[in-house]
Amino acid sequence: MKRTWLSHALRALITAAVLCVSLARAQQPPAASPSTDSGAPAQPLPPLPTGSDSNQTSLGANNGSASVPAQPDTHVLSGAETLGLGSLRRLRGIFDPALQFSEFGETGVAAGKTLSLTSLGGSLDVEHHGSRSDLTVAYHGGDTFYRPSFYGTPNLPYHNATISERLLLGRWTLLLRDDVLYSWGSSFGGLFAGGATALGENRSLSDIQPSLTSSGTIQTALARQIYNTALSEADYAFTRRTTLSFVGSYGLQHFLDSGYIDSQNATGRVGYNYALSGKNNLALTYDHNLTTFTGVSSRLESDLVQAAFGRKITGRWAFQITAGPQLVHFYHFGLSNTKQSSWSASSSLSYEGRRTTYSLSYFRGVSAGSGVFFGSRTETVTATARRELTKLWSASVYGGYASNHALAPIAIFVSNFDNWFAGARLNRSIGRQLNFGLSYEFEQQSSGVGICPVLSCGLPASFSQYGLTLEWHPLLVRAR
Repeated sequence: MKRTWLSHALRALITAAVLCVSLARAQQPPAASPSTDSGAPAQPLPPLPTGSDSNQTSLGANNGSASVPAQPDTHVLSGAETLGLGSLRRLRGIFDPALQFSEFGETGVAAGKTLSLTSLGGSLDVEHHGSRSDLTVAYHGGDTFYRPSFYGTPNLPYHNATISERLLLGRWTLLLRDDVLYSWGSSFGGLFAGGATALGENRSLSDIQPSLTSSGTIQTALARQIYNTALSEADYAFTRRTTLSFVGSYGLQHFLDSGYIDSQNATGRVGYNYALSGKNNLALTYDHNLTTFTGVSSRLESDLVQAAFGRKITGRWAFQITAGPQLVHFYHFGLSNTKQSSWSASSSLSYEGRRTTYSLSYFRGVSAGSGVFFGSRTETVTATARRELTKLWSASVYGGYASNHALAPIAIFVSNFDNWFAGARLNRSIGRQLNFGLSYEFEQQSSGVGICPVLSCGLPASFSQYGLTLEWHPLLVRAR
């Protein structure tokens, strides 16, 4: 397959970034106290002094723990991860293994039947914060057992893991991260990826920006699939206001069952970030993406230029919006190579009050096609709201919508899918180690007229899941 110079440059960028992280890690000097370290990393503009911002709060206020002042979020707007509210950097480490037991009823999966299922699993959150490095490891997984078996399949396992390390080396900030998901269904909604069993999430991990990650937003029939996104990022702070970012990412969607479309994508980014103040930032980014498909010569290449604005108030809220034109090149689609121009946009909002938290995200752009299309124009929106009812009780509601349109539609095949989900949870803490939760989730997918282009385009009808989860944290350790 013919390679353009941009695809070669993209691979070189990813390789160089990974080598930089490895070399910097090997040569990392011992930590020194802030008062004597003349080579301390250049940090973003500091937040307003304590007391000068009436909105400033403590991240520990909502979880019943001792109050710990929030530390400013250090993500740059031109980087690979979304802006965050801040983190409990005064904690040197966290070690939190947990075991989970869930019992659910499920309707709509098997026509005219209500299935009973039991889920046994666990999670692990590990964090270590040093003077020049931050390491985060998160895992959530288990196995779901159906009674009676689902079309001869008695159990559906799932595994979701992330490892991330950030290094501070003078004016350089280096990030190396890998996310992997194994499940029997799409990650969007997550009923077959452990979504309904999750009572909480790792707050130290920010989301990867949608244009850089590999994910599925179209429901197929139950099929084993793997999503993986590996990325590296290098940020150089010229001054306290200006930062230059280099990002390389590689993602894949691979089906272990035949009948679907495997895809791989690689993205290189160069970005410039300018801090207007301690709260407001502007950024300009350029992305080049290459998407290939297993077993065919067809490939997609896209060029994307975006302008971004972000605003952060430590411990209270984080907002960013990004938009710009996108040019998509089609190679070996039909008889000739073509181009399409469009626009891409993404936005995220996180808000945390004393007892209420909200999050909202939006994305519009080109994706690999979720194993159903050879590329699609994807639009997604997700939202979550959580309320602390008392010291022991909390409630949350969440939902999402995804729309996919084939980039290269064929007349006899379905060319669009609409998928949405909604759910609610009610949680109660029982002592220091136990959490109990009740949950309900509904999901439905519809499509246009035509023949399914792959083996199966989702379950035959809408389906729902309801039940209870018990979570035990036997060895929670917080090192201060």
